[in-house]
Amino acid sequence: MADQIVDQSIFGFTGTHVLSDITNVDPLLIAENGVILDALRRGVDASGATLCGLQLEEFQPVGMTAVLVLSESHVSVHTYPEQQAIFVDAFTCGTRCRPELILETLLETLGPCEHRTSVIHRGAATPLGTLRETGRWRRSARSDPQPA
Repeated sequence: MADQIVDQSIFGFTGTHVLSDITNVDPLLIAENGVILDALRRGVDASGATLCGLQLEEFQPVGMTAVLVLSESHVSVHTYPEQQAIFVDAFTCGTRCRPELILETLLETLGPCEHRTSVIHRGAATPLGTLRETGRWRRSARSDPQPA
């Protein structure tokens, strides 16, 4: 891959950064690292990003830290089963991908839980640190997000 020439102009100096604190996750589900990773992979596909690799550290007795390396940037996840919590960070460069879909796919997999999510547009196209959305939401497995 190092010898491939990539047209960086399609990415530009802009990006979207999605940060989410997810709480009240089903304790049995959050302990299943494979389920979480599968949801993130499906989310990456849905977002239009390209998965290049995965770095995974699993902890005993439960929990993990994973970084999914994307052509467009990265996704990181840190699970805390003992706290029923997950931190997610998804960043993609350019305007071609929708990292929000990575989080949405994970939330659909998790079912009922709470999350506080911020979406930040970064780079030259917007004032640095422009916050598009932030809030605390309650999500049920069968309905759209509703303000808590």
